[in-house]
Amino acid sequence: MKTIKDALVIAWINGWIAATRGWVWVVASSVSPAAFLVLLAIYGGVEGLKWGLVGGFIWTIASNGISLIGDATYYRLGIKYQSMLTAAPVSPAGYALGLALSSFIFALPTLSVYLVAMYLLGVPFLSIETVYALTALWLASAGIGFTLSGFIKHMRYAWALPQILSAVFTIGAPVYYPADLLPSPYLAVVLPTGAAAVVVQRFTGLRAYDLELVAVAALALALQSVVGLYFLFKLARWRQP
Repeated sequence: MKTIKDALVIAWINGWIAATRGWVWVVASSVSPAAFLVLLAIYGGVEGLKWGLVGGFIWTIASNGISLIGDATYYRLGIKYQSMLTAAPVSPAGYALGLALSSFIFALPTLSVYLVAMYLLGVPFLSIETVYALTALWLASAGIGFTLSGFIKHMRYAWALPQILSAVFTIGAPVYYPADLLPSPYLAVVLPTGAAAVVVQRFTGLRAYDLELVAVAALALALQSVVGLYFLFKLARWRQP
């Protein structure tokens, strides 16, 4: 219970307060998905708009998790916030989970707009399958972001690396296009964004994938989220050497 309490407090400070006072960062995080959304709507019409909304939802969750690289590194190297919490009765798990929750809070305004738009277009987005896929994606991407932050030695890399990884995770994986355009659709499950996209696209009616591919994607997501949590709680660096 204490870990959860620590996480909620950190999420409140680093997420809610930071988002309401620095709303420009909320807007900035929505710019790239919105750009793809507009392009797909122009060239693909209503169908392209649906792909842009679903893909943007996946991208927003993944990129906010990966962006923990910048936040966690800044707190560790820039203002020594992590060092202060190290001396306090705050567990690494509570701190890491709190940062992961704060990234999700930053994404909520954008995700809410996307949900309303998908509802108006008749996209059946909210289901047990899609909620599972997106939750697993959030855990996996947050684990990647927080863990990689522990290996960064200089702040100059903390802001560049998330941009590179976001591009790889959203363009290298079939987030905005069908998985069967790849040499093998099973390549999609290598990255958590691709695995989540397969499940979400299947259950929103965007693409009628084989159930075997969907099952493999769901299993890959489960493994990726477990690995993400393991690194988040066990292997991420806590105390400065």
